[in-house]
Amino acid sequence: MGLTALWHSACPVGAAASRTAGTPKLGAVEPAEPGLVRSRRMLCVPSSNEGFRSVEKVVLLTFLAVVILMAILGNLLVMVAVCRDRQLRKIKTNYFIVSLAFADLLVSVLVMPFGAIELVQDIWAYGEMFCLVRTSLDVLLTTASIFHLCCISLDRYYAICCQPLVYRNKMTPLRIALMLGGCWVLPMFISFLPIM
Repeated sequence: MGLTALWHSACPVGAAASRTAGTPKLGAVEPAEPGLVRSRRMLCVPSSNEGFRSVEKVVLLTFLAVVILMAILGNLLVMVAVCRDRQLRKIKTNYFIVSLAFADLLVSVLVMPFGAIELVQDIWAYGEMFCLVRTSLDVLLTTASIFHLCCISLDRYYAICCQPLVYRNKMTPLRIALMLGGCWVLPMFISFLPIM
């Protein structure tokens, strides 16, 4: 799937309704009402029902709310633990872990609630611009999380396998800051340049 098709599947606002042999094309939707857009999952598989029933919606929303709250609390606990404990602040790898926890916290606050609402209602009701911003935030924060995991892996590999005796001298605060900056700046180019 090309990037354009993927982008249109993420934000189907304004896409023309085109059909080939009764199957909707990727990125082609028919708005239910003016200003409302069908969800992404309606793009690939034709809907055989009218969405979730009331009981299913309540159960799904409850489950998703619990997951979102656990993600928020878990990431906050990681950040607070490192910030409050002096011994944890001395370990250089923990700066990557705190930054990773911050990225995951932002996902659980800025992306997951709107995804849960869209999943249950099966309609995006927040407009085209916010759809693009939410999708870009999703890509930004997910990519930042992946980059943080890569940096943690490289840091541990360098500390254990390559040069464990000189690790403390080589891994300076400036290098950590540059690595952390790269974990945030590079995903910004990946996620927000396509919508500008």
